[in-house]
Amino acid sequence: MVDTKAMSSEEKLIQAVIAGDVDATKSALDQGAQINVADDDGWHPLHIAVQKQNVQFIRWFLERPEINVNARNKWGSTPLMLAASSGNLDSVECLLRHPMIRVNLQSDYYGRTALIETAVKGHAHVTRCLVSFGADVNLTDKTGRNTALIEAIKNKHTDIAIYLLRTGAIDFANSGQRLQALIWAGRHRDDKLYRELDHAIASFFNRTGGLPLNKSNHNYSPQR
Repeated sequence: MVDTKAMSSEEKLIQAVIAGDVDATKSALDQGAQINVADDDGWHPLHIAVQKQNVQFIRWFLERPEINVNARNKWGSTPLMLAASSGNLDSVECLLRHPMIRVNLQSDYYGRTALIETAVKGHAHVTRCLVSFGADVNLTDKTGRNTALIEAIKNKHTDIAIYLLRTGAIDFANSGQRLQALIWAGRHRDDKLYRELDHAIASFFNRTGGLPLNKSNHNYSPQR
């Protein structure tokens, strides 16, 4: 049995959030525990609440003005990345509504954004939500090769890949990205996806003349 009397208020807070104990959490905070405290692996109370999918705690913590909504754990993962990976739309929406959220941060380990994480796991509803809140569909992971689109195609999440293609936001100026997308789509022998990809690439060149999106006059509005 853990001797809570020997714990600091911060340690009590961490344990209370892990247990989902509302009263113990309030008590620890009343005793002066810092909401942005981290355990030895860099997990903050907000990380833990997200991992536990405890939306009540998430909302409660986000109401505190001092909360660090973009806190990173030992691996550089933020609460939003964890929420996106889990597919919990309620958690994702709560975090995205915080005025200080940074939707395009990348983890230290794989270098994935929240959008790439959800594309890997196949959570289409979360993908749409992230894009509507400004997630950059063209960011890559640490390898420089894998975008949300590439991961969606690689992992056979055709619905996500087609959604991303139809936003008109994919930058196909990079020949390596185009080739990789076409190779993966062809490898899975998904005719519908291949047609969508071919159409999106052709449309991109018609709109931009092959220039990167940030150098062309083309503007897009992500679909909600």
